[in-house]
Order: sequence, then structure tokens, then C-alpha cells
Amino acid sequence: MSILIYEPDPLVCSDINETLSAAFPQLRIEVLESFDLSALVDNITAIKFAVLSLRRAQLYQHLPELSNLQEWFPIICIMNDTPRLAKVGERLKFIARPFSSSNLLAAVNAALSDPRLCRPEMP
Repeated sequence: MSILIYEPDPLVCSDINETLSAAFPQLRIEVLESFDLSALVDNITAIKFAVLSLRRAQLYQHLPELSNLQEWFPIICIMNDTPRLAKVGERLKFIARPFSSSNLLAAVNAALSDPRLCRPEMP
């Protein structure tokens, strides 16, 4: 199982990687160079959770796909501000910039413990 990270800022990405590596040493960390939904879909059964730094336009553009992926693994979105639309992110977890390692881990743990997430069984 792996943790998938997308964060365009190399310093912030390094901090996220360090925090998650320390908290989840049993999981492999994969860092995306660019936001690519196919990377998430192609590895759908191997991802434990994803941490994605998104702009508001990216979130809204890909919300249906992200919602569908949420059926397979938790997604934590890092944004400049939390979206305010009612249906946005019913199950997506959000953290706003600036954030701390403890904020990140709290969001990850909340996402992992969400009872609405039920990973479908593979045939």
C-alpha cells in the first residue's frame, strides 16, 4: 500500500513526505510531479490515501472523479481556503494553508477513520 502526494511546492512536498513517512513507516510514499487523475485511477487498489494540493479550479473541475475515487481511498485536499459549496467534499477532507504537521495528521486520521469509506472488494 502507498500514500500518494501531489504538492507543487518542493519544500512543502518534502515536509508532507517527512511527516507522513514518520507517521506511516509501513507505507510507501509516491509523489506525483503533476496533478494527474490517471495516476490515481491506475493505482486505485494500491493507494491507502492521497494528499492532494489543489487550486479551487482543479477541485471543481475534477470533483466528480475525486468523489468516485473517494469510494476506494480517502482523499485529503490542501487548499488556500476551504470550499464553501454545500455538496463539495461531502467526504473529502480539507486543510487550509498554512497548515502544520499536526493539522495534516489530524485530517489524515479523520479520513482514515471515516466509516463512510468502504473499500470495495476486488474480484
